[in-house]
Amino acid sequence: MKTTLVTGATRGIGYATAKRLLARGAHVIALGRDFSRFDLDAAENARCTRLQFDLRAVEAIETMCANLPPIDALVNNAAMLTAQPFESYDVLARRDLIATNIEAPAELIRCLAPKMIARAQADTAIKGRIVNIASVAGFGGHPDVWYGASKGAILNLTKSLAKHYGPQGVMVNAVAPGPTKTAMFDQLPQSRIDEFNRLVFARRFAEPDEIAQVIEWLALDAPEYVNGACLDAASGGYLR
Repeated sequence: MKTTLVTGATRGIGYATAKRLLARGAHVIALGRDFSRFDLDAAENARCTRLQFDLRAVEAIETMCANLPPIDALVNNAAMLTAQPFESYDVLARRDLIATNIEAPAELIRCLAPKMIARAQADTAIKGRIVNIASVAGFGGHPDVWYGASKGAILNLTKSLAKHYGPQGVMVNAVAPGPTKTAMFDQLPQSRIDEFNRLVFARRFAEPDEIAQVIEWLALDAPEYVNGACLDAASGGYLR
């Protein structure tokens, strides 16, 4: 049974990903801050461990990881978006965003990759898998400038660590969703929603499960040669 860790698993893309991995028979460690709406059936509950943790506490990640079983696949999904103007961005909000969106994913990889490497060296058929959730904002910018910058950093982190860990048996890839029906976009004005819908071929936002299907493939099925890739999974032509 594969053991997977999914951050931001309590809603949106993270929740859809956890559900898909559970359906594949994986043991899912679901990391999040609020599990009040994290609904699973009895069979799913039997293979899911809820881990309440705030990724803004980057300094506590190493201790948290030390208490985890060996992880076969890490999905770095959790992220913050505040939509504050760049000129008046709150300093504390900026620090929280950088900690959650950049530092925490990097620290999770740093802490969990060594056991992935050890397992890959012991059995070359076992590959560690890391999937970082970026965004099309990492390519084309975003009105929340710090959010866009953080997703650009995730793309670079993915490329850099794929080169670093690939030869050691760990695959590092990213998925870059476009407009998706998650809590982040619930607060968008209708004018912004209409603009997004005009820019994508499908003329609609993606469903979280459509992104989760791509994450599932990278976390469980993709061949070793898919490494250092960023799959533009749901932009529907948004960047073209």
